[in-house]
Amino acid sequence: MKNISYFFVVAALIMGLPISGHARYNNRQFQAEVLEGVDVRVGRTMADVVDDAPAGHLGGEVYESRHSAIDTDVQVYIPTSMYVRAGAGFAMGFASDKATYNDQKFDMSDSWNVQLGLGWNFSSFVRGEIDFQNATFNFQDLDDAALSRQVGGTLYFDLLRRWYRTGDVTQRRILVPFFGIGVGAGTYEFQGSGGADGFFVAPRAAAGINVMITDMIGIDLTWQYQMRIGNGFGWDVRRGGVDNVNHVILSMRANF
Repeated sequence: MKNISYFFVVAALIMGLPISGHARYNNRQFQAEVLEGVDVRVGRTMADVVDDAPAGHLGGEVYESRHSAIDTDVQVYIPTSMYVRAGAGFAMGFASDKATYNDQKFDMSDSWNVQLGLGWNFSSFVRGEIDFQNATFNFQDLDDAALSRQVGGTLYFDLLRRWYRTGDVTQRRILVPFFGIGVGAGTYEFQGSGGADGFFVAPRAAAGINVMITDMIGIDLTWQYQMRIGNGFGWDVRRGGVDNVNHVILSMRANF
């Protein structure tokens, strides 16, 4: 019986000794460390410490206090000051003036316009743009066509912010409507004899919607009206006149 008692005493002593790799851990101590948070430097720290782990500690970047995420002002915003544009569109014949030939009127058809532009973002709502447009005007029952080249400038007004803030996060708006006013100047070249070739000035107005694909690239669908003053559509007519022209233009805008 005495031998058995010695055996239990020795066993109890062995269980109480810390053995490498299997040290006895107090449950209350474990709960306290979980509540306080783990520090990669010294083993324990208060959870309110927001200092970064020192360099060289593997995995230190993944440790974060419970307050640091709340205090961080997270934003995704890429400010841009300029953009370029390239696109093409067609003339709305039913909404544009007709050509005159031998005192007869001919409807516009199959008329196209190419646009290249360079713009500046002045603010969240205002931007300016200079552009080059090259248009070809064809008319029903007429073999001759009119070519037009012009340089112009337009001041655009965005009706919604491209970027808006929700809490601490700045987000991109997908659809932004806009309108603009401006003026262009250029020349006509009428194919065939008797065309009123020459210079014109064209006040313009525009309205459309911008569809943002990424933070930097978007698509504009634009209606553009021009009142061309100086050389009207027509063959065998006197120089001068006014023509109202409406285009629908689809273009890509790249911010930088």
